[in-house]
Amino acid sequence: MDLFSILGKLQQEKPGVVESIAVMRKAVSEASALDAKTANLISVGIGTALRNPEVIQGHIKLARDAGASRDEVISAILQALPSAGVPAVLAAMPLAWEAYEGNE
Repeated sequence: MDLFSILGKLQQEKPGVVESIAVMRKAVSEASALDAKTANLISVGIGTALRNPEVIQGHIKLARDAGASRDEVISAILQALPSAGVPAVLAAMPLAWEAYEGNE
């Protein structure tokens, strides 16, 4: 199940929790000096380090929608290599390839 599906199901069951998440995300975004593409590329790297495929997929989509190229997303994943290791990066790479399949 992807991140957006998870949030949709949670919205049905616990709308207050999803509203709180949205408020927090908005506050972080408004306080940030980063543009949406950069912020989501950072989140791709964080998701890679955490080995969380739902986060990786969700933020790849958001980064792509904000104008990130396939190479920028792959570079964000590779940034996790020194701290998260080879297995985390190798697990994330197919998610980037799939997100850009047919969009190159």
